[in-house]
Amino acid sequence: MRVINIVVIKAGVVDNIDSFGVFEEQLVDDVVKPAEELFIQKAKDNGYDGEDDEELLDMGYFEFYDGSVCITWSDI
Repeated sequence: MRVINIVVIKAGVVDNIDSFGVFEEQLVDDVVKPAEELFIQKAKDNGYDGEDDEELLDMGYFEFYDGSVCITWSDI
């Protein structure tokens, strides 16, 4: 199984982790889109101006004054 994690770090401490399980390859698109949307929303909540969402997704992280938001895949 693969997992998409959206991690928010504030002041050097993990503030929040949202995880999306990917159980079957054919369901990947059903999971990836909502995870990417949540990542973009959390970045916007922390100061991202929303100019280039594709670039943000390609980078996989957004740094702000006292922390960061990242999206990452992991296998379990």
